[in-house]
Amino acid sequence: MATKNESIKEKSKTSPIDVSKGLDAPEFTKEQIVKSNKYMARRDALNALLDDGKTYSFTEVDEILKKFDKGGK
Repeated sequence: MATKNESIKEKSKTSPIDVSKGLDAPEFTKEQIVKSNKYMARRDALNALLDDGKTYSFTEVDEILKKFDKGGK
């Protein structure tokens, strides 16, 4: 029978959620993103770039902003 410490070691071997393997990342509406503290400095750009009624992950928003900063939409 496994001891408590061995059981804890086994559980710690599991990896956190990896979004690159197709698992769903949290998604947020344009309104939620624009109001977030994370994107406070980019609110004007996000209001212009994001579509109403669509949801975005932080990764998608970061990519949209990166592309915008390089001169594309």
